[in-house]
Amino acid sequence: MKKILFLLTLLSFTYGFSQCFIEGSPQIKVGETHFYTIKNNTAQCNDCHQWSSFGGNITLEGDVKKNTVKIKGNAPGKTILSLEMISDKGILRCSKTVDVLTPPSQEINAFSTGCDIGLDSFREVKVSDGVVSFVPAKTERSLKYEWTAVYDNGDEIKSAEHTPKFSYSKENGIKTLMLRVTSSKCMRNFTKTYDANYWRFY
Repeated sequence: MKKILFLLTLLSFTYGFSQCFIEGSPQIKVGETHFYTIKNNTAQCNDCHQWSSFGGNITLEGDVKKNTVKIKGNAPGKTILSLEMISDKGILRCSKTVDVLTPPSQEINAFSTGCDIGLDSFREVKVSDGVVSFVPAKTERSLKYEWTAVYDNGDEIKSAEHTPKFSYSKENGIKTLMLRVTSSKCMRNFTKTYDANYWRFY
């Protein structure tokens, strides 16, 4: 029921809050902070804004009545950042969907002194409906990549590609993605977990 309510709220914000535009990143990692601002600010005064959020995955920090607000990612999932502004044309409303991501954790082997692996993260790239590719922030052909996707139903799929493609569905999303990168000198392990709702809205 909560998932259906969130989807309905997202749709209502999308159609109802389209009179202005919020600038800022569509993604933020847990623990990070980002600034969001209103484009072409036409407010009647400096304190004629009101920022709010729906979804509980972010915290609004600082003065929420200014044209710029700082938010902090608290938990993985999607949230709606909204703004109401008093302008010469009356009250304007707009919203932006912000995806809060879990940063991948890192483990480096004990023998990794002088490790030559420069990779420190990877990101998701949607290939098509139901197919996602994982792209390392830095790809080195000399390294060995071992990917393991663990799904909600317990299935595991592995890949040795540098940028693998995995299928997913709203009913059976990827729960955990693990990456092991190996060179001649060291090995690094990365693990990233996903909220149950992540793939429903991806």
